[in-house]
Amino acid sequence: MDYPGDLELVRRCRRGDIDSFGSLVEKYQHRLCLLISGIVLDREQARDLAQEAFLKAYRSLKSFREESNFYTWLYRIAFNLALDAKRKRAGREMVEYDDSRRLDPSLSPGSSMPRPDRVALGRELREALRRGLESLTRVQRTAIVLREWEGKSYEEIAGIMKCSRGTVMSRLHYAREKLRENLRPYLAGTE
Repeated sequence: MDYPGDLELVRRCRRGDIDSFGSLVEKYQHRLCLLISGIVLDREQARDLAQEAFLKAYRSLKSFREESNFYTWLYRIAFNLALDAKRKRAGREMVEYDDSRRLDPSLSPGSSMPRPDRVALGRELREALRRGLESLTRVQRTAIVLREWEGKSYEEIAGIMKCSRGTVMSRLHYAREKLRENLRPYLAGTE
């Protein structure tokens, strides 16, 4: 789908064209969820926070100064919401029932069964990665998510995190080292 420029969509929305904001939501929803998920480490909460970020952005469109990229401004809103949610949640681990996990879809009739050892290894690796991400500081985790998941440049990350390029590079270095250490058993033979 071809989108007009973000600034043009913002201007149209300010003039009352709500569909223009819908185009911005469509354009950035998935990427925003990925960013937030990397910070809060919970997909459902990430979806809720992404919706909250879009709502906050919509309500604050008048304060958006067109000096920066809309995407960067939106990310900053989402980033702050995710950090606030992470702080509120710290210290109280919540366990929720997930109805979708009741039945393994690979066991449905007519599907080919995955190899149990690969399923177990994949699950174990995902859990090790989650623990590794949790072991990072908030700023390291954010830098890693922005760089590795979002493919942001050092300059873009510095703008979003409001720090220098050198600080971003340092945070990424230490985050990668810590993740490498946590995942060392799974990386045997690949280093």
